[in-house]
This record gives sequence, C-alpha cells and structure tokens, in this order.
Amino acid sequence: MIEEILQQIGLTEGEIKVYLSLLELGSTSTGKIIKKSHVSGSKVYEVLDRLSSKGLVTSVVKNGVKYFEATTPEKILSYLRQKKEDIQKQEQRVQEIIPKLILKTKEANANNVKVFTGFEGLKTANEDIINSLQKGEEWLSMGLTEQPASWERYFTKRQIIRTKKGIIHRQLLNEKYQILYKKRKKLALTYFRFLPQNLEMPTSTEIYKNKTLIFILNSEDPMAILIESKAVADSFRKYFEMLWKQAKK
Repeated sequence: MIEEILQQIGLTEGEIKVYLSLLELGSTSTGKIIKKSHVSGSKVYEVLDRLSSKGLVTSVVKNGVKYFEATTPEKILSYLRQKKEDIQKQEQRVQEIIPKLILKTKEANANNVKVFTGFEGLKTANEDIINSLQKGEEWLSMGLTEQPASWERYFTKRQIIRTKKGIIHRQLLNEKYQILYKKRKKLALTYFRFLPQNLEMPTSTEIYKNKTLIFILNSEDPMAILIESKAVADSFRKYFEMLWKQAKK
C-alpha cells in the first residue's frame, strides 16, 4: 500500500526502499542503508542524491563520516506541491509554443494543416477522430475547463458512439469541470485524471493516430486546428503521458 502510493507520486523503486529504510534506521551511514534497503553500493549514493533533491533526505558529516536521515514524512506534501507548480509551468509553456508548432508544420507542408471554423467545423473535426480510430486504439485529450452546455450535450452523445466502436479515451480535465466528468465517467473505455483548477483554458488538445487536433472553444468564434504530423503527435503524446502520471485521479 505505502510502496504503491509512493510509486504513484513519482518515486522509483530504489528511492522507496532507501527512504523507508531511513525512516526506520534514523540517522545512519550508507553501510546500514545498503544492508537494510538491498540497494547496491554502486547505486545508493545516486538514489540518496535524488531523494535529497526532492527534500526527503538530509545529510550531515560526523567525525569525517557522512550520515543520512529521512526528513519528516510531511515533506512528501511539499514535494507534491512543488510537482504541482512544475506541471502548471509546463502547461503554460506548452500553451505558449503551440502557435509556433503550428507555424512550423505549415512551413513544412501546408497540406498537413487544416482549420475548421464555427460549431459545424468543430463537429467535423470531432468526427475525424471517431472515423480515424479503430477498436482498441486510443484517443488522448488534455485541457478544457468548460464549454457551452449545448456543445457539451452534442459531444457527449458522440462519446457514446466512440464507446460502441471500442475506442479508448483518456482525458486530462480541469478539476473544476466536474459536470462533464459526472456525465461521462460511467462510459465504457473512458478514463479521467485532473489538472489543477488554476490551469483554466478555453482549449482542448486531442492526440490520435499521427494527428493533433486543437479545439479553441470560444463560443463566439470557435475554431479547430488539425495538424497531421507524426513528429508533432508524438511530441504531444509524450507530454500527455508525463502529465497523466502526475495528474490527480
């Protein structure tokens, strides 16, 4: 139970073994840490350095010998708060570079970028996702704080079609958007995790196949930008997976 939770928040197996050993041992030298944790001597210093950078371990030199000690378990909350701040910064940076990514794709091959306007355009773009994917394939979504209720009803109905087709959908949703979560959480092959409330955005980024689709959900002037590029899709997919591991369940 403890090990599983620590792994979920980003600690490696070696870090967990060393940290739990230090909690039991108190201030001690590496010899006892190695014996207790079963982490090899060649790796224990590297693991201790990583735990120290996370604020979970401190050290002091006594009579020429370096001793290590686990910080109070409450420090784990500080570590999580720092990770949350890092996610927010990363999200903001990606939002800043999206126009540049789109521009680069246009420069490389104008035929690989399509722009859809108006609500009918959003519907067309959404259909491309459902039509492109087959049973067992995955659709990734991130962002989205809110959208007009009529749009929400329409896209939820299309989600039902998606489940019947057997397409898996994982979505990183702003945690304040509970209405959408409650409507869709019981749909088959549907998985949610949550981004912090202060990361509000009127956009949703969809990654599927070799395509990246960016919905700009402004009720007055909605737009969707479809980028067909494996390199761009792979980049967004990596970013999604990083956020997915860190996001709240």
